[in-house]
Amino acid sequence: MKHFTIVAMALVLGLISGTNARAHGNNDHVRGVVTQVSAQSITVQLANNTSKTLTVSTKTTFQRSGKAAAMTDVKVGDRVVIDVPKNSTEALEVQIGAAKAAAPAAAHDAAHK
Repeated sequence: MKHFTIVAMALVLGLISGTNARAHGNNDHVRGVVTQVSAQSITVQLANNTSKTLTVSTKTTFQRSGKAAAMTDVKVGDRVVIDVPKNSTEALEVQIGAAKAAAPAAAHDAAHK
């Protein structure tokens, strides 16, 4: 049991510490919060506070909650996981999650205006 706990903790720490988790085959997953969207690209702020801009094309697919989505569904503040070939900036698949929660101070300030 102790060995299982150590392995599980190492796996969790490995997932948390990486800004780009390895994905399938020759692809990487870019995880973060959308900071900018244009017709040709999506800019994502990574966990280490750096940004990465990825290009989108007619080949790029989009999903939200396991269902087909579109580029127009991607909004600033959304959490995303983007499948990208290694050594490339072209997005293959964009998985759209929930928007990033507001900071407690911002929510508090907004409630007291």
